[in-house]
Amino acid sequence: MEVRISRDVLLNGVHKVQGIVEPKGAMPILSHLHLSAEKDGICIRATDLEIGTMGSYPANVSTEGAVTLNARKLFDIIKELPNEEIYIKKEENNWITLKCGKSKFRLPGLPPEDYPPMPEYSDKVLIEFDGNILKEMIRKTFFSVSPDESRQALNGLLLETEGDSATLVGTDGHRLALISRPVTSHADKGEKASFLLPKKALSELLKLMEGDDAKFGFSSHENHLAFIHGKQVIVSRKIDGKFPNYRQVIPTDNPLKAQANREDLTHALKRVALLADEKSKMVRFEIQKGSLTLVSDNTELGAAVEEVAIEYDGDEVSIGLNAKYVLDILNVMDVEAVTFNLKDQNHSCLFTSINDDQYKSIVMPMRL
Repeated sequence: MEVRISRDVLLNGVHKVQGIVEPKGAMPILSHLHLSAEKDGICIRATDLEIGTMGSYPANVSTEGAVTLNARKLFDIIKELPNEEIYIKKEENNWITLKCGKSKFRLPGLPPEDYPPMPEYSDKVLIEFDGNILKEMIRKTFFSVSPDESRQALNGLLLETEGDSATLVGTDGHRLALISRPVTSHADKGEKASFLLPKKALSELLKLMEGDDAKFGFSSHENHLAFIHGKQVIVSRKIDGKFPNYRQVIPTDNPLKAQANREDLTHALKRVALLADEKSKMVRFEIQKGSLTLVSDNTELGAAVEEVAIEYDGDEVSIGLNAKYVLDILNVMDVEAVTFNLKDQNHSCLFTSINDDQYKSIVMPMRL
């Protein structure tokens, strides 16, 4: 194998697989990437046996062939090289020589034939997303995914499709985020489908989203699903398990509605949360006509009180909410004003905005 390639192109390709390789796994070859040269380009792929990624990049190929190299070490080297053409040549016993400018490296590889194959995926696209829409959908729901590995069905986002609409839902049992957006469907008319998307695959997918005008195709094949963007593919094993019936959780009878400036509320809540209980992160929201009082006073750290002007003309109500959960919602909402939809201190709080009725977030109450 003998290749010449732009330093920036190779850096981009090697960077995109860093989150997938297993630096200290049981199989040493999983800390490597597989690089193959054919015709007028190279293909870089990586896998951790659950997720695989593959991308093709233009290069000047003198001799075809394949190598596997330690992904982290290769990335660290390329990152420090000057912006000149990189020359790669495979030597005996899977060693490679890498030259760039006045720099020269010899690196050990592992046999490329031992590298695990890319999982099978379908290139028949079921749904096509605009890149900016898909990025928004993930960003506005990803924070609510459960970190608890034992609750497998909650370790990702639920994707539901019906016609030319897709819904993404995340929950950890204490909060929920839901967003619906238009897509281009290639499925049979009227067909409904749902898929559980693993969080690692989604975080890797975000790395591919460089341009807002890009298109991303989604496909499903047996136990695997794939996102396809040009010559880039991310394939992931589907999550086993049943996602909870989230529709039962969305409150439909929260008559008390208070509206606050999102930025003012965010800053005030950040300040009050500094003295909230370290474990529970609870802040008391006291809502009365025209004002919201944020209180954290159940801690040895001290007490904090802050008042925020709101639009509200209903009965007084207090509710205890996890400040971090509320801040996660406020940080992803791209609106000037946010609406609290409440019933009482024992029922969940629904966050919406008048500008976007297709995005909803719910936070369960805490005992006052």
